[in-house]
Parts: sequence; C-alpha cells; structure tokens
Amino acid sequence: MPDSKDQSDNDQLQTRKNRKVILAIFGIPVAIMLFSSLLYFLVETRTVDLGTVNNGVLVVPPLQLAELPLATIDGQTFDYSKPEPKWAFVVIGDSACVDSCERMLYIARQSIIALAKRMNRVRLLYITTDGAVSSEFQQRIDREYIGMDVLALNRDVIEDLFSASDVNPFADNTFYVVDQHGWLMMHYQVQDTEQNTLNDLGKAVVRDMKRLLK
Repeated sequence: MPDSKDQSDNDQLQTRKNRKVILAIFGIPVAIMLFSSLLYFLVETRTVDLGTVNNGVLVVPPLQLAELPLATIDGQTFDYSKPEPKWAFVVIGDSACVDSCERMLYIARQSIIALAKRMNRVRLLYITTDGAVSSEFQQRIDREYIGMDVLALNRDVIEDLFSASDVNPFADNTFYVVDQHGWLMMHYQVQDTEQNTLNDLGKAVVRDMKRLLK
C-alpha cells in the first residue's frame, strides 16, 4: 500500500501538470491573437516586409457584408455566393452617383477589365442608400455598366456594419474590396479624382488583385 506522503506528493504533481495543461489550452489562442496583432502592426508600419505590400488599406477587423439583408433595388433577395463565389469591388453612394461616386465606379470597372483573364473572378457592386437609382443613373448603368449588380441598403445598416472599424463608409473617393466569402477586407481612397491620380490608383488596384487572385 503506497505511503500517504507519497500519494500526497503524486497528487500535487498531477495538479501542477493539470494546471500547466489548462494554461496551455487557454494561453495558446491568446498568444496567437497577440502575435497576429503585432505582426499586422509591423506590416502596416512597414517595419516588417512579408514580400506582399497592399496598396489598399486593410479593414480591421474585416466586415461580413454577405450576412446583411442584401436585396436588389426591385426587392429581390441577393445571395452574394451565387451564381458562384467571386471577389467584388463595391461602391457606396446615393441614387444619382455623380462626381466622386461616378469616378470611383469608373475606376473600379476599369480595374476589373485590366485584370484580363482574371476579370471573371471579380464583379462590380453598387450599393445605393436611397433604395433606388435615378433614371439618369439607370441609363448610365444600362449603357456603361452592363452586368453590374445594384443593391439597396439603408444608411443605418451600413453604419452598423462599419461600427466595428474606424472606416467611414460614406467617405468621398473611396471604394471597397470584398473577398469571395463576403468579407469586406480592404478599401482604396484617393485625395482627388484627377486623371493621373485615377490612373495610378487603377494600376495599384490591379497589382493588389493579381496577388490576391493567384
């Protein structure tokens, strides 16, 4: 029969082992989160170069656009995953989409075209906060943006989606990148919409997307 002191020592040893296991179970996820946050900061500040530099700005945390109550302007439910999962360039605006909005829609479309053989893996989405589009804009869509999906979302729904980030969803000269799973994960913004600026933006977008679509 084992000595009571030996049994007590064994119990204490087992208790310490159990504590280490529990600490490891809970500590590993925390360590991973801390490391990921540190790595993101170092990459964003260019302290560390991972060999892939995004010209766009990452949205942190990424936002799940596909889970919103998406619908077309005629009230039809919009399933982001159909007919097949694709990346998307998203422009948010009002019913008219003029000036800055129009320029962002233009450069987003041109960037998709510039992807050449990869262009079928990216689609263009326009989200109107007015529930509809003007007749003039609809004519422009029919003429210049054939195949573009036009969705309607209330401003408060969009604001709620972006509340987890520090990104202003209604900022001028901005459009967004959504991955094939519906995560809004990056945005592009320029100071002006002069042609040279837009040309540079388009080249930067294409460079990023060619890496993302590998």
